[in-house]
Amino acid sequence: MEPPKTIPVELLNEYTMNGEIPVFSWYLNGVGEYTLNWTNEYLQAFIDSFSINNILNQKEGHKPYANGAYYFLYTFTKYINYIRNKNIAIIGSTHPWIEAILVNLGVKSVTTVEYNVPICNHNIIKTISYQDFCKSLTKYDAIVSYSSIEHSGLGRYGDPLNPRGDIETMNEIYKAMIPGGLCFLGIPVGKDSVVWNAHRIYGVKRLPLILDKFKEIEWIAHNKNVIYSNSNAEDFANGCMQPIIVLEKSV
Repeated sequence: MEPPKTIPVELLNEYTMNGEIPVFSWYLNGVGEYTLNWTNEYLQAFIDSFSINNILNQKEGHKPYANGAYYFLYTFTKYINYIRNKNIAIIGSTHPWIEAILVNLGVKSVTTVEYNVPICNHNIIKTISYQDFCKSLTKYDAIVSYSSIEHSGLGRYGDPLNPRGDIETMNEIYKAMIPGGLCFLGIPVGKDSVVWNAHRIYGVKRLPLILDKFKEIEWIAHNKNVIYSNSNAEDFANGCMQPIIVLEKSV
């Protein structure tokens, strides 16, 4: 089923926080867009490409997010005690490049959470649906989400329309973490907007709502000051500015 091309009128106030957040247009249909069979050969190709040495030498090949692999390697290495021999979840993953980095850093297990669940029979990488993730009692040492939360509830990937989808997903992440666990969150930041149906941009209005339960540890790759920019909201609409925000579930 094709995602709606515009925000339904009855949901407009909720999506825009009663008109406080502007809406721009960038329509994408991501339903069935990505590989849903993660064979062991497919996964091993990513694991080989996204080796530590390849990333450090910029030889990892396909780069879905420019320097994203380098910054995640830097971040995971800095917080290696939360990674090595630990159980990690990834919320939203169309290509298993973050999974590959984690495997190369020695995780115990990686569980990828998706609306469109890939078939996977790997010994370290597992896949489950978002619905099963929400129902599960499993607790993770750390949870990673990069370029995913901003899509929650916009319908782009076939998920139900939900103006609070991003907030509710962050609440589910919080519940699924062990006390003292970390969340590594990558989202587009700048001036608040809804770019329908591509993504949200998080600024001073929406960002506090999704980080409400967490303790902010640090921002990597971009400085938090960007959300206080005097630039126009439309200047950030492409979503290119995505830091890794390190968050803690306080004990």
